[in-house]
Amino acid sequence: MTLSPLLFHSPSSDGYVRVPEFMLARLTLVHVSSGIDEGLLADLRADAIDALDAGYTEWQGTLHPLTSQVTVGWDWYIEGTSGAFLIAWGDVRSNLMGVDGLGTDLGMVCTTRALVHRLMRLNWSQPVAANVAFALRGRHHMLSSFQRH
Repeated sequence: MTLSPLLFHSPSSDGYVRVPEFMLARLTLVHVSSGIDEGLLADLRADAIDALDAGYTEWQGTLHPLTSQVTVGWDWYIEGTSGAFLIAWGDVRSNLMGVDGLGTDLGMVCTTRALVHRLMRLNWSQPVAANVAFALRGRHHMLSSFQRH
């Protein structure tokens, strides 16, 4: 059964915008904001993660011109050895919920996995780095070019 994106035009009563899983890979996102989070950095280091710095980022987009606005956010860190920007703990926050061909929720674990896969193809580190560059300036002189992973 093929589900039309127009069937998923507004958030449900629980706030999620439900979309077929395959549409998560087509998600177009625009950077909204990013910042540094010292508490997150402390938490990452407490988990023995080699992080130079850390923060958050928020993005938004639509799946179809007639559908509701969707939001995606995640915590990130700069990996100490490579200088790469990575998604902290592989976790993503969103108002999206993936559904199967029958419209049944896939759950947040599957939805998050699909979103992380999409984000791996998005050059998110460049806008994030540009947005937090002033805060990072002087703190990490070795980071002349930012990488994404």
